[in-house]
Amino acid sequence: MRKIGLLGGTFDPVHNGHLIISEYLRDYLSLEEIWFIPARYHPLKDNENISAPEVRYQMLQMAISDNPSFKSMDIELKRESVSYTIDTLNDLADKYHHLVPEFYLLIGMDIINELHRWKAPREILEKSKVIAFGRPGFKANKAAREFLPYIQFIQVPLLEISSSLIRQRCQEGRSIRYLVAEEVRDYILEKKLYRQQGK
Repeated sequence: MRKIGLLGGTFDPVHNGHLIISEYLRDYLSLEEIWFIPARYHPLKDNENISAPEVRYQMLQMAISDNPSFKSMDIELKRESVSYTIDTLNDLADKYHHLVPEFYLLIGMDIINELHRWKAPREILEKSKVIAFGRPGFKANKAAREFLPYIQFIQVPLLEISSSLIRQRCQEGRSIRYLVAEEVRDYILEKKLYRQQGK
């Protein structure tokens, strides 16, 4: 059985915080690989201003190219509909059944309080090991309490980096050096990404 970590998100853009946390969890949990899964459409976010799938996927591939344990998966980008985690888990289990994968779903602690809004959350907990990462001080809301016994909480070194911060700095013409991989930074500057309001 292969232990595979799954990290989803829009990755608009992928940043060094994603990479640091992923490598920390890969080592901590003895994961064989981590699969990064960018969403075409996010069910709980405004998708109006999200960058094109091929742009986000290209940056992701650049960012993880030097780590043989990191893989990019375009399974959700190929869907024309909203990406639901349970559908992705089922599709991956079917497509990679020959690996006998044991999936570890990696999510930020803050997402736990939104888990009740996800499609089939109980089924997700049955079909994967849910790992919630963050810093001490997380407080679960009432809706999240039923899920807590089935979630493993891990404290990780978090940097105050976010994709929205990077987009804002690009819009303001400020440096994003060391916030993203150097190849990703060059790509963003070359393509003049995130220059317009709301991008």
